[in-house]
Amino acid sequence: SLGGSWEARRGAGRPPVPGRRRGLMPRKRSRDGDEDPEASQPPASQAASQATQAPPLEAAELEKLSATAVRFVLMREHSRKPLARTELKEAVLGKDRTDRGGKIIKAVIAAANEKLRHLCGLELATANSAADAAPDASQAAGPSQAEATQDATQERAVGGGAASKLLLVNVLPRAVAPEPADGKLVFYALVETVLNLLSDHGGRLPESELTETWLPKLGLKEKDTLPGLGTAKVCDLISKRMVTEGFLVKTQGAYAQGPRAVLSRSSEAANTFRGELEG
Repeated sequence: SLGGSWEARRGAGRPPVPGRRRGLMPRKRSRDGDEDPEASQPPASQAASQATQAPPLEAAELEKLSATAVRFVLMREHSRKPLARTELKEAVLGKDRTDRGGKIIKAVIAAANEKLRHLCGLELATANSAADAAPDASQAAGPSQAEATQDATQERAVGGGAASKLLLVNVLPRAVAPEPADGKLVFYALVETVLNLLSDHGGRLPESELTETWLPKLGLKEKDTLPGLGTAKVCDLISKRMVTEGFLVKTQGAYAQGPRAVLSRSSEAANTFRGELEG
């Protein structure tokens, strides 16, 4: 027919286009015949997502910075004070290095914790107080003297905010520890006594009630001194040393369990201690 002849003549002599299908556009090609690299670029949103998932540090630098962090926290532990994340960041990264979102210091802390757990059985943990997580009554002890029975409510160091503080805590079950000196034993006994009083009063006790009512019932006065603790007064041991070392926090004139009491105490040892006091 006329129409068939026209279609035959129209298609005659035209080679088929490789790869072309109805409804599909051919790939863009550059002038030299190669595929245009821009055509294979991922969308901007996908590229941004890939950038956020990239590690903030190269492996060699992460190894160096995490080793620096381990040395710093172990040397600083003698102060017995919670460690501010900002202090750790400055010690490891320096004052001038920016760390948007805290990604670098988070990676450093995670890597440092792997080293600490492997070498020492210790770990940096966010210093929560009793207001964040209330544990069972247990024994006051340092990071290398405590049985690590932290519960699931404990927030670890990596997820803490920029203003949070860190504590070096023991993560070994039933760790072997040397016998503390007499002065430390007396201090820990006082710490545990105060923490048990807090536990008996719902976790919070006004300072005036502690010093004016409960200390006299224990045969103690605010200005008394204790064996092995020099001239330090009982009131200063509670209001200064226990707060500084993180066993207590003081808010609105009342005491509550501090981060070291939350993270570094053994409920088994605390119950034994209390049972011995109660006879």
